[in-house]
Amino acid sequence: MISADDIMHLIKKKNADKYGLICLNCLINKVRVKEIIEFAKKNNIALPEKINNKQEVLKYISAYLFKKFRTNNIVREYYATELDFIGETITNDNVIKDYLSHFDFIAKQDLIDAFADYCADMGISVYECGEIFNCNEDLYLIKRKPLLKTEAVFVRTGSQLSEENYKQTLEYIKEAGKTALWLVFVTTPIGVHKIGLDRLISDMTELKTWLYVVDPVHKNVWGIIKGKKSKILDPTKREKYIKRLPHEPIRTPSQVMKISNYHFKESEAYKPTKYNMYKIVDAKELMRGDHISESTPKYRGIYRNLIIIEQESGLPLISFPNKKEDLDQSLVSGFLTAMDSFVSEIGGSTAMKAIDYKGFYIHAAYGKYIKIALFLSKPAKQGLIERLTYFSTHFEEHYQDQILDFKTRGNAAIFNQEKIFATIKDILDV
Repeated sequence: MISADDIMHLIKKKNADKYGLICLNCLINKVRVKEIIEFAKKNNIALPEKINNKQEVLKYISAYLFKKFRTNNIVREYYATELDFIGETITNDNVIKDYLSHFDFIAKQDLIDAFADYCADMGISVYECGEIFNCNEDLYLIKRKPLLKTEAVFVRTGSQLSEENYKQTLEYIKEAGKTALWLVFVTTPIGVHKIGLDRLISDMTELKTWLYVVDPVHKNVWGIIKGKKSKILDPTKREKYIKRLPHEPIRTPSQVMKISNYHFKESEAYKPTKYNMYKIVDAKELMRGDHISESTPKYRGIYRNLIIIEQESGLPLISFPNKKEDLDQSLVSGFLTAMDSFVSEIGGSTAMKAIDYKGFYIHAAYGKYIKIALFLSKPAKQGLIERLTYFSTHFEEHYQDQILDFKTRGNAAIFNQEKIFATIKDILDV
C-alpha cells in the first residue's frame, strides 16, 4: 500500500514546475492543533495515535484526499487535479477558512504601498488617484523614458472582492483604456481564491490587462499575465488626466537602493499556465527562510491598548494591553461615552473617531453592538485605521451571540480571550 510520504512525493513531483499562490503548509501552521484534528474527524480521516506536529496532520489529510480523488469518479468530475481537491476541501472548512486572511492584506493601503514599492524599483513613478474627481483607478503609473509609458492600476484586497465588486471593477478597467496605455489589476492570493484562478486569467486576458498577485506571507509579487497596449487610448484625454494628478508621486525610483522588500523574478513571471491556486511543500522546503521567517509586527512599537466596549452599557468586554502599559478599562469606557455625548451635543458626528488625550492617541471604531478604543503613542496611519475598522466588523460577525449574551448577563468570561488576543495581533499587526 502506498504510504503518506510516498503520496506527498507524488504531489510534489506532479507540481514541480508550478508556482502555488496559497501554501497549505503555511495555512495549517496558523490553525490550532485541535481545529486541524477536528477537521480530520469531520471528514472521517483516520490519524495515527501519535501526532508530532501540525505538518504531520496535513500529510495524512492530504494523503487521504489524494486517494479519494483517485478512486472517486464524482470527485474527479468537479476538480481538475488532486491538489485542487485537497486545497478546496481544506479551505472550504468553516473553521480553517478564517485563517485564509493571512494571505490577504487587511488594509487596502498596505497592498497599495507594497505594489508602489515594487513599481518604484522598476523605475516607475507612482501616483495615487484619490484626489482626482470621479476617478475609479487607485494608482496611475508614469515612466517617461525612453517614451511616455502610462498605466492605470486597480487594486483590490481579497476582502473587497465580492462578485458585485469584481464585475464593477471589470467595467472600470474597460473604461480606463481611454486614459492609459496599459491596464493593471492587482490583488492577493485570497482575491484570486474568491474569484477563481482560471476565471481571473481569462477575464484579464480578454481585457488585455496585466495581472499581479501580491503575497504577504512569502513577500512575493507574482506577475501572472502580461498585458497589451490599449487600442482605445485617447491622447487628449490622457494629457488632461495627467494634468489632474497630484503634484508629487507617492513613490519615485530610488537612485541609491531598492525600496521593496518583496521578491519579483522575471523568469517566473507572465506564464499563467505555471500557476496553481495551491501548493504543498515537503519538510526540507518548509525549513527554508521564506516559510519560517517572522517579521516584527508593524505597529507593535506604538501600540498601547485595545478595549472592546458594549455600546449601550459602556461596559468593557475585552482589554488587550501591551506588556508595558495597562489602562483602567472603566476609566476608558466612561471617557469614550462622555466624548460621544460631547461630540453629539456640539452638532458633529455622533461617534468620535480619534482624539489626542494626555499623551495617548485614541482611535475609535464603531459597530452595531460595540465600540473599540485603540490607544497608541503616535497617530495611526491609514493602514492601521483600516485594520481597526476591519477588526470591528470581524469581531461582531464572529461573536454576535456572545455580545448579546453579555448585554443580558454582563459576564465577560464567555469570550475566549486567548483566541481573541491572537486575532487582534494578527489583524492589527501589533
